[in-house]
Amino acid sequence: MLSHAETEKKRRTVRRIKEKKEAMSRLSASLFEPVGKNPYYLNRGNGSIAIRNLRDLRDNLDAFSREEEAHWLASWLEYLGDNEIATRIRARPERFKEIIMERCDELSEFYRRT
Repeated sequence: MLSHAETEKKRRTVRRIKEKKEAMSRLSASLFEPVGKNPYYLNRGNGSIAIRNLRDLRDNLDAFSREEEAHWLASWLEYLGDNEIATRIRARPERFKEIIMERCDELSEFYRRT
């Protein structure tokens, strides 16, 4: 049988996990279905591609060819609400495609369409 202290520790841990999951769900919603946010326009040739959310970005990563674009993407992702990925991209702009793909995979498990 667990002592009172162990029971309280377990409750706090469960509460922190639940809070983290809720925060990740809110973050995933802000990235996969950004409400009231402007798309990122990627100008290529005679046209442009409107990147509306994290999935659009992942699906169009091959269109990004320059590392300098990583800083613009970091700012856009920060605008959508993900400061963590923005910081990671700014720290390692040469890996921005890999970082974006990892984040998309990570947040996909928390995303629930409403």
